[in-house]
Amino acid sequence: MVEEHLADQAGELLLHLLMGDLRRLAITTFEQGDADLLRRLLAVIDAGLREGDEYVENAVAVSFVEDTGWWEPETRPFIATWPSALQAEVDRQKSWRA
Repeated sequence: MVEEHLADQAGELLLHLLMGDLRRLAITTFEQGDADLLRRLLAVIDAGLREGDEYVENAVAVSFVEDTGWWEPETRPFIATWPSALQAEVDRQKSWRA
């Protein structure tokens, strides 16, 4: 996926676009019931949120968590599969919007 992204973006890594691609892949993986791939993918994204620099943290928070539409009832089963840092980001966004 990263190679495709780099090819599409003339060699430049655009974090928000890549995170959107990863979000769509995670949703598709969830819908197809591939629990192992979903767990591994979410673990990488979760680690990016916990350990990434401010640009990675922002891309995960905005282009993965927020763009998932956590406020929509139909996203709840997908979000229930998320590791702790992603879950905490949902909670942070909920408190910010309240």
